[in-house]
Amino acid sequence: MSVVILFYMIVYLISALIFVFIVRKITKLGIIRWLAVAFVIFLPTWDVVLGFVVYYPSCFFIPKIAIYETAETDSIYFEGINNDVYGSELKYDDDIEQIEKVGGLYFHKWQDGFKYLEAKVFKRCNDAHACDMGNTTEIKPTIYKCTPLSKNNPNYTPTRCLPTEKVESPYMVEVKTIKIGITEINFKKIYRRTNGKLMAEYNRVSRWGYAGLLDVPFFEWLNWRWWSESRGSNHCPMPDERYFTFEYEVLIPIKR
Repeated sequence: MSVVILFYMIVYLISALIFVFIVRKITKLGIIRWLAVAFVIFLPTWDVVLGFVVYYPSCFFIPKIAIYETAETDSIYFEGINNDVYGSELKYDDDIEQIEKVGGLYFHKWQDGFKYLEAKVFKRCNDAHACDMGNTTEIKPTIYKCTPLSKNNPNYTPTRCLPTEKVESPYMVEVKTIKIGITEINFKKIYRRTNGKLMAEYNRVSRWGYAGLLDVPFFEWLNWRWWSESRGSNHCPMPDERYFTFEYEVLIPIKR
């Protein structure tokens, strides 16, 4: 367990005891005293309780997977995902070049045949690990275009991402996310940008694991998902892996 989490737990427990003690001193009404106890119990766990309440009903009517049309393309534009950029070093023998990468765009896709990928970016982080941990800074929304660099090898394709004035990709993957406690609802839709036609959609509901002592939820709302997001997490529909590659079933690289 993180020392920081343990510290906040101790501080909160002391504060909660003081609060309950003060309430007992200023009122003799039993209902008020019990409400005070309920409040200090519910406060650090409200997002977990709410998340459980929302998750199960949502799984009955929100999940949906549908493909109405597929297409071959050289590129894809992402909005609502792949939205953070970070600096990186690219080594050419003794030379080191500073480049930028957009987190979430997995560039093994270059071997699959895409010429470039684009994304609307509004977060910046120091490196890939910081992006994964959610340590980001808000920036002005900017369109980035990512292309493969000339030096390739069988296992890795280095890439460069640069700001661009306009989107060139004819197809868009758009994700809208609603967060309710520890439950997250994702609406992934794929459009033909030229006419706005909906080509496919994937709606998913996720109940993420929570940070806590011996699996007891505590202060998940302080954004400690990185500590245990896979512990006890559930998704519908299951299995969950298809959600992350769904757009590549719909938008297929042009074969040459």
